[in-house]
Amino acid sequence: MNQQLLIAHRWKTIGWLLTIPALIAGIYYMAIDGGEYLKITLPPWMEKFMWIDNGFFSRSTGAIEIAILDELICLFLFAGLLLLAFSREKVEDEWIQRVRLESFQWALLVNTLLLMLFVIFAHGFPFLSVMVYNMFTPLLIFVGRYYYILRLKPLFSKD
Repeated sequence: MNQQLLIAHRWKTIGWLLTIPALIAGIYYMAIDGGEYLKITLPPWMEKFMWIDNGFFSRSTGAIEIAILDELICLFLFAGLLLLAFSREKVEDEWIQRVRLESFQWALLVNTLLLMLFVIFAHGFPFLSVMVYNMFTPLLIFVGRYYYILRLKPLFSKD
């Protein structure tokens, strides 16, 4: 693994502090079918800089009100997962590099296979939900497998 792409080990703690609450909040948010939480009001001139669906031909003339909780959850989850995926270990040796590479390969393979299954079996609006989940699955699978191999698997080995 190219060492230049990895960031300092201290960012791993911040990654966990962002990922765990964002993952819990995201699961809760999806379980309650979203909602209109944490609304902000944008001035009318911001509409041309944002992709806001007000209907095909409609143009709003007043202030625009949008809920940003789901965007914040996504940003925190992406930031946390990226920090976890790209922060160095205290001792970065060849074995850790190999585990990191194999975990990325597994994440890509599993994500692609899952996406292929959902392309076959999910149609209409549920497919949009699948695509939302698909944004996070490569990093989630990588982080899960990487830390399983690195931390949990040695605890269960008979050596």
